[in-house]
Amino acid sequence: MEVIDKEKERVKELTELLNRYNYEYYVLNQSSVSDAEFDQLMEELQRLEQKRPDLRDKLSPTSRVGGGVVSSFPKVVHKKYMLSIADVFNEEELYDFDRSIRKATGLKEVEYVCEVKIDGLACSLSYIDGDLEIASTRGDGNVGEDVTTNVLTIPSIPTHIQEKRDFEIRGEVYMSKATLAKLNKEREASGEPLFANARNAAAGSLRNLDSAITAKRHLEAWWYYVPDGLELGFKTHSECLDYATSLGFKTNPERRVVKGIDEVMKYVHEYHEKRPSLPYDIDGLVIKVNDLSLHDVIGYTMKTPKWQIAYKFPPEEQITRLEDIEITVGRTGRVVPTAILQPVRVSGSLISRATLNNEDFIKGKDIRIGDYVSLHKAGDVIPEVEKVILERRGKDVKEYVYPTECPYCHEHLERIQGQTYCVNDHCPSRKINNLIFYVSDMGMDIDGIGEKLVESLFNEGLVREIPDYYDLYKHEEELMMMDGIGKKTCEAIFKAIEKSKQNDLYQLICGLAIPTVGKKTAIVLANHFQTLDALMNSNVEELSSLQDVGVLTAERILSYFAEEKNKEIITALKCHGLNMNNLHPLVEAKENFFKGKKFVLTGTLSVSRNEMTKRIEDLGGKSSGSVSKATDFVLVGSEPGSKYDKALSLGVKVFTEEEILPLLEEAESL
Repeated sequence: MEVIDKEKERVKELTELLNRYNYEYYVLNQSSVSDAEFDQLMEELQRLEQKRPDLRDKLSPTSRVGGGVVSSFPKVVHKKYMLSIADVFNEEELYDFDRSIRKATGLKEVEYVCEVKIDGLACSLSYIDGDLEIASTRGDGNVGEDVTTNVLTIPSIPTHIQEKRDFEIRGEVYMSKATLAKLNKEREASGEPLFANARNAAAGSLRNLDSAITAKRHLEAWWYYVPDGLELGFKTHSECLDYATSLGFKTNPERRVVKGIDEVMKYVHEYHEKRPSLPYDIDGLVIKVNDLSLHDVIGYTMKTPKWQIAYKFPPEEQITRLEDIEITVGRTGRVVPTAILQPVRVSGSLISRATLNNEDFIKGKDIRIGDYVSLHKAGDVIPEVEKVILERRGKDVKEYVYPTECPYCHEHLERIQGQTYCVNDHCPSRKINNLIFYVSDMGMDIDGIGEKLVESLFNEGLVREIPDYYDLYKHEEELMMMDGIGKKTCEAIFKAIEKSKQNDLYQLICGLAIPTVGKKTAIVLANHFQTLDALMNSNVEELSSLQDVGVLTAERILSYFAEEKNKEIITALKCHGLNMNNLHPLVEAKENFFKGKKFVLTGTLSVSRNEMTKRIEDLGGKSSGSVSKATDFVLVGSEPGSKYDKALSLGVKVFTEEEILPLLEEAESL
């Protein structure tokens, strides 16, 4: 007759109960028993295991409280390399990722799984015959550390699963925001250093040599990848995660299966908003091709799978070292100091330069060369130094001495109304910046001529004054000898210059860079005077009576036209055949999404391009025939051409017609 081992049976019963209650509480966020009852059952199991050590299993629920101390973690060789994920930092790079996937697979539209990217420590769990065999960190991707004892302190992790085949799952161990706040409060009270962030706290806790300490840190985990999905018979990544959920693993409910890049973007925008409300830190999103059979087709690099990408949220602020301060002199003669920085990524852009505004700004913030500074984007656009990190100031920093003479023409600088100016009209820096402004989209908007080309043309003596642009066709051979300039580029530049002759009057007024006259004032002047000659022959009383034109602006306009050099420039422009009349009277558009933005249209739209262009221009937008770094947006229809590819390569934001129409309707309703 077989003797029943009642203690053995009770240990088995308690183990099953406690594992179920752990799953209910930590995975399902519900509980069928009170905390007191749970604690009572745990204490009973602990007593039985102390009495009968032979009944204690390494995967017992009592291991959740820790207690083992090790001198180091054994090394573990991963059966499959734990690759990292390549990062992208803006939406344009996501479009590029989708384009590369479609090119590799030949698909017009790809199904993706979008997931939040937990800011924690990567971990792998391996099960044999349904039991947890080993838990390991990622390490270098090939060799990690055995942290099984510490992982067992995480209650949501199942020690037994129904899958009896060898099974591996990978995920992220993390610490919630609430747990970190509580832990740091306790550490502050005891005089211990605080954890900088949840990731550091999670990594330090999981790798603590005392598992009892790990247990007290209340770590959690999400599981997001089954490396043997195909071998286990699954067709998609989402099926793997659904199966993992059915086995008792905690998988993130924020994941979503989407069709195509447009739905990916909707997810990205949604989680930009949701991010602060999540109970844990995320530093981005992960986009994965759902179809497992495509993964090998798309392939891998040495370090990353090509079928997935991590979109990293742009940091609002970064700290970097200010290596030098450089002075520039703009077209008006205003001296602008610029910080030269150790390159750092801020709000999705790699920043190596930032504005320092003026001398008072540098003195007010006590900025010195060699300082560590906090950097942000003013208005999410212009990189600006926020403050000096004084606690990191070294002995080798140098006070910056503001120059008293122009670094370009060496004339004495003057201080005027809080700003420093070079008042030499013939300063080469001022001349170059005037020439740059003339061809820019704020001036005559001549495509194909950028800042570097203008500088080269000036240094080669081909363009020294504005009218020289219209004689550039005479120097085709010299132009083609410059880097990156070929026959087609030359023809495009000449065509754009010729086209600019038909620009409207307000554009010419803008391009002349009359002090204090911007686009808004230029439109008012063009609408009132109708011709450039009438404007030149006006007086202070008439000018200052116009809306947005005060006495000071009126005086500066008349002073500009009174200078002999400027009269010569305008005469030369007339000789070259530039329009001097108000062809299409404009009303300054109200503030809206399109105002001041430069658009390029490509592909077939549901309406004619002329009609779409008119709608954009009526809202204050600008249209262009070619894509450049100065382009703000590219609007694509069906079968877009090379302009679409160029936009992707330059990182220019791309809109579909479906995306742009609601924006147009909203702006037109203002």
